[in-house]
Amino acid sequence: MLSTVYAKAQTPFLVQNQCMQNPDCADSTSFRDTLSTATAWRWNFGEGGATDTRRNAQHSYMAPGSYTVTLVRTVSGGATQTVSKVIQVGELPPQFQQWKTDTTICPGDTLILDPYPNGAPEGARFVWYPKGDTTQTLNVDSSGCYSVEVIMPNGCKIQDRINVKICMEPANQEGAKWYFGGNAGLDFSNNPPTPITDGKLNTPEGTSAIANSKGQLLFYSDGITVWNKNGDVMPCFNGKCDPLKGSPNSTQSVLIVPQPTCKGCEYLFNVFTTSDINGEKLLTVSVVDMRRNNGLGAIIEQNTTLQQPTTERIVSARNDRDSTYWVISHDYGTNKFRIFHATTGGLVETSSPALGMAHDSLNKAEGYMKFSSADSATGLRRLAVIIPGPPRNYVELFNFDDSTGVLTYDKKIDLGPAPPTAYGIEFSPTGEKMYISFQGENGTSSYLKQYDLTLPDSLLEETAITIDSSATQKFGALQFGSDGRIYMAIEGSEYLAVIGEPEGNSLTGVEYERDGVNLGGKKSQLGLPNMVQDFTQESSGPGFEADGFCTNAPTTFQASPICDPIEDTYQWDFLGDGSFTAPSKQQKATYTYTQPGTYMVRLRATNKCKDTTIIQPVTIYETPPQISLGPDKDTCGNFVPLDMKVQAEVYAWIHRGRVVGRAKTYNAIETGRYIAVAFNGPQGECFSADTIEITLRRPPAFTIGPDTTLCRDSSIVLTVQSERWIEFNWSTGEKTRDVTIGQPGTYFVIVRDRNDCFNSDTIQVGELPSPILNLAPENVICIPDGQSVILDANGVGQLSYLWPASGDTTRTITVNQEGKYVVRATNREGCVTEKATDVIDKCEPRFFIPDAFTPDGEGHNEILQIFGAYYTNFQIRIYNRWGEVIYATDNLEDRWDGTYKGQKVQPGAYPYVLSYEALYYPERAPITKRGSVMVIR
Repeated sequence: MLSTVYAKAQTPFLVQNQCMQNPDCADSTSFRDTLSTATAWRWNFGEGGATDTRRNAQHSYMAPGSYTVTLVRTVSGGATQTVSKVIQVGELPPQFQQWKTDTTICPGDTLILDPYPNGAPEGARFVWYPKGDTTQTLNVDSSGCYSVEVIMPNGCKIQDRINVKICMEPANQEGAKWYFGGNAGLDFSNNPPTPITDGKLNTPEGTSAIANSKGQLLFYSDGITVWNKNGDVMPCFNGKCDPLKGSPNSTQSVLIVPQPTCKGCEYLFNVFTTSDINGEKLLTVSVVDMRRNNGLGAIIEQNTTLQQPTTERIVSARNDRDSTYWVISHDYGTNKFRIFHATTGGLVETSSPALGMAHDSLNKAEGYMKFSSADSATGLRRLAVIIPGPPRNYVELFNFDDSTGVLTYDKKIDLGPAPPTAYGIEFSPTGEKMYISFQGENGTSSYLKQYDLTLPDSLLEETAITIDSSATQKFGALQFGSDGRIYMAIEGSEYLAVIGEPEGNSLTGVEYERDGVNLGGKKSQLGLPNMVQDFTQESSGPGFEADGFCTNAPTTFQASPICDPIEDTYQWDFLGDGSFTAPSKQQKATYTYTQPGTYMVRLRATNKCKDTTIIQPVTIYETPPQISLGPDKDTCGNFVPLDMKVQAEVYAWIHRGRVVGRAKTYNAIETGRYIAVAFNGPQGECFSADTIEITLRRPPAFTIGPDTTLCRDSSIVLTVQSERWIEFNWSTGEKTRDVTIGQPGTYFVIVRDRNDCFNSDTIQVGELPSPILNLAPENVICIPDGQSVILDANGVGQLSYLWPASGDTTRTITVNQEGKYVVRATNREGCVTEKATDVIDKCEPRFFIPDAFTPDGEGHNEILQIFGAYYTNFQIRIYNRWGEVIYATDNLEDRWDGTYKGQKVQPGAYPYVLSYEALYYPERAPITKRGSVMVIR
């Protein structure tokens, strides 16, 4: 309501909202002086001495009635004017009767909403959200937020809302619809997400979209145009629409953030835009009212400037404790952030802290800014800001408290030289892993890297895991999806890359796929939707959690309701064998497993709407057997050997508050208490332990001498010299005073004297190289022929030689007798090697066959005489020209007289084949020789 007051022709003031204060909302009656020449003001609101000194004043009236409001204004020149008006402050409608803020119904049920079931006040009017119904009651059979505004004839009004859930219907899907790139999109209300191919948005970088809690699209934008759920350009309520002030080349061009209303549904939305850093550097906000245009929405405010100059960065997070929203931007040219708070009282800037690096160049103002989820322990969120190079890339981390709106500095991380240029960033659900994309240029590759924020700052860059790299593709934005996976844009690709397990600790553990999700023929560019951080988090459904995973200790199970607040009954099958417990309304149950293994635990949850069975694997690890270190020990020695004597995955010995050993056995070298712990399970939560007190008295000194060496392929004797020691336990297992060692290594002995004092010593036995000889194991001579042979020790390197049989000191010797010959070689280190060879009397077979003979009766050279030695299995065959055998014998004493069948053969050449075996080399194959003999007559 507006009231105009005229007093003696003086300029009046305006009054708006002449209603008493709603105790549930921060509303008030507003007063505005319209005299432009006024310089000072004194308001008196006529209630309890309440005053104000602003041109635009506000006052909340606690009760209805008539009030005299007086304004004393000072005008130019110092004169004052007094203007008074009696205003009538109206009474609010009565509070709603039996109203609930949240309820759950079964699928197919209808809920009747009525703010006044016991009777409405006379003259009351009703306006329902979301469709503008004007009836007193509303029949509801689908989930969503419903609010009703009750308006009395005096114009005073109140409203309230109710959130209606359908049992087992997914909720909290405000981030389910993505629009980005070249008309591309994804629908996360399906699992896996499916392509959206009818989007109207085509832009290289920043976008935003918003759905209702059921995942039904409300509208989306590229920062210039707003499209409604039908793909039509959203109109302005006043009929005249200008383009929004975002930019196609702005990293985070647009961000849609709900504007809370006082007890009403979220039907107002702030649409923030950032312009291209090369352009206006402008941060603006426009407002969309989804009650307009029959639920399709309309823009009711446009392009209100919030800050200039600004960077291309803007983020938002929700405070779930009071359902308000925080929005953070960053100024250009300084290190100032801008923090805005969207509450039921409106959008206000709460602070502008100066923290971190100044964003004072164009490249520094282009990277993404992102929130993490709130930490479950501290409630704080990480805020990461990419500050691209050149010359170097950085990311700065801050902590944000979404209860107070306080931002504090954490650290700066050097990401290395640019190019490649850091661009996108995203956190894993726990906030422990941080992913950053780098855009390749000028011959550098694009990269996707993971950083483990649980590690010390000095190791963050050194231990970063490169998930992907490409010399040809340009990597873009990173965005967490409501399916628990992180998506990366790749310029010009028909796919988004996917990090399937963001908490993974290795290249394979993150389950990365470059062609992770198909866009249905549409193409990605560099940007992905910018959303309130909470809108893309995984929503929880019915299920259960387990705690305690050790044998012989209770495992606790906690069921989550199917559809709270409808009451459930629960039955558990802990072994997965179909043996369910009796029905119970208790959400918590315990079971003690006696055997390790993975059990498919079943929870059957039942209520009036649903009967469902949920199956989840639970892995139980064996608790190690009880450790028994025995009684406390008081002993004389350098150490006390301790042994847990149980099998486990991990061991720890603790002394004086620190871990001193991680093996199953340990030698206690000090007096004190020792704790032995054996662990199983990935977190070491299944363990057994024992404690022992050790009193260690020092024994007499003992040594087995200094470290020593042995030559390769030789041995030395280690000896306990002192006679006071009577018991010996060597590391070789021997229990004698002396041990012979033939291999290099570490050896120790534990000794005991007659007073039961123990001591020990360790000796290192090194190895020296021995000479290498390549003397042949066997040499052959033919003694009947008067042969000799040279024996060559053929040593490697500089060696001295001795042949003991002859006293020779040369590398080679010549021998003419068979027998065994030994050579001894010594190297510079004094190591000696002996090697022997056998000299054997072995003669090679030999034959002589004349070229011709003359069987002509003259008495000379009448027969063919063959000479041979050192042979066996002799045979010869002589052939005529037709291949007939005309002479054959296997006796060397036989002679051919040049006849065949008693007749003299014709003069000429006659071929022969001679075969035999070596007498001294029976292993050889038979030898065959061919030739011819001339018969001359």
